[in-house]
Amino acid sequence: MVNVFTVSAYTYLVGYRNTTTYDGVTIQYQGRLSARGDDGSQLSVYGLHPASPVPSAPYCNPEMTHGAIFVPFGDLPIYVDILRNEKPVYGRLDPAGMTLSTSLEPPGEEES
Repeated sequence: MVNVFTVSAYTYLVGYRNTTTYDGVTIQYQGRLSARGDDGSQLSVYGLHPASPVPSAPYCNPEMTHGAIFVPFGDLPIYVDILRNEKPVYGRLDPAGMTLSTSLEPPGEEES
């Protein structure tokens, strides 16, 4: 099952060594970007502190309404740039890979 939603709003938080826990791993993050859809779906991108452990995989809840990915803090502005400068933007919640994209289909998808 995959959930693709149109991003209608986002929040961007920057701080120092904030913490949260995913899949039993407590991460330290310096920034968090949360992209939300009108249906309540949300994809969070955590910009990790260099000393933070990294969860072994992206997180997706069983209902496929909330996902999280974990990137180096220096990469977080790339995701912010997409949300600020592109329209429309889609969030893709998929245990095999989470994305923010300007397309409904992930890269490499072929039409049949």
